[in-house]
Amino acid sequence: MNHSTRERAYERVARLTGAHLDLPTFLDEASELLATALPHDAACWHTMDPATLIETGFHLENMPKAPDAEVAALAYLPDDFNSFVALARAGRHSGVLSTATGGRPERSLRYRELLRPHNVTGELRTSCVVDGTCWGNFAFFREAPADFTEDEQDFAHDLAAVLGGGFRGAVVRGRSGSGTAGLWPGLLLFDENRRVESATGPAHHWLGELGFRGSTGADPLPYALLMVAEHARGAAADASVRVRGESGAWVELHASPASGGAPGRIAVILQSATAPSVASLLSAAYGFTPRERELVDLVLRGCGTGEIATRLFISPHTVQGHLKSIFAKTGVRSRRELVTRVFTPDRGA
Repeated sequence: MNHSTRERAYERVARLTGAHLDLPTFLDEASELLATALPHDAACWHTMDPATLIETGFHLENMPKAPDAEVAALAYLPDDFNSFVALARAGRHSGVLSTATGGRPERSLRYRELLRPHNVTGELRTSCVVDGTCWGNFAFFREAPADFTEDEQDFAHDLAAVLGGGFRGAVVRGRSGSGTAGLWPGLLLFDENRRVESATGPAHHWLGELGFRGSTGADPLPYALLMVAEHARGAAADASVRVRGESGAWVELHASPASGGAPGRIAVILQSATAPSVASLLSAAYGFTPRERELVDLVLRGCGTGEIATRLFISPHTVQGHLKSIFAKTGVRSRRELVTRVFTPDRGA
């Protein structure tokens, strides 16, 4: 591939991050720009909760079908080659499956069960990490006999931070709505075969907030719900994610292994995201320092300058200095605007 072609693609993708696009448009544009620089037959992009590194949404390109619970169980195994979590934490954020397996991709369960049956021989995965935080990822696929090269892997790594900035920007433009704050949590119980065993009344509301309009017993469930349940099942431990709902509100999903009955049963609680949870997400998105994150949390709790100074063992003058920096990063001019920026849905995002 001509080096100048990749340079142009990189520069154009970088410009997209400042274009204030919604996430689907950003991914469509980025994928089109990379079609020549990184040719591929199909692709799958994912958003991630940066705190838990669990996928919360997907954007498909020429894929045979949307991922269901069984696909999620195979495609995102944490101990398979080039897992997105491992790539996010590694020094190099991109990997080619054939290289990782030493030229024997059949060593990967994902390859044997998902890729080879669809005549895919080349897989390139990248975790989109910016400023040490992963906000999304992508996988590009090539049909037999094509594969990805080491040079292409390096280019994908170079793109990781730029694309991570695009994912992060979508989070910044999202807001947490207050319209769901008073609603009861909902509960879904999955049996050992990944089927919904029972659901409480409020759970149906939260499923609607996640874009689900079908029957829990017959239709594909929201992707974030499948992923958090699968992570809890695979690790036999609690798992949680935050995802933006259709109203602009942030929704928290908590999954835990259910006691009693057959092994593999999972309970998922769906509820309005708490203020600290949303604040930590947006603090990371805006690039706040650790001290600024502490201060924002206290502002959202309603603390005044004096109380903040006392709690953080700093002077009121230092508090005002931190606030000035926070206001500059978020584009607001007052504490009231800061609270609104966090808790009011942005209908234009």
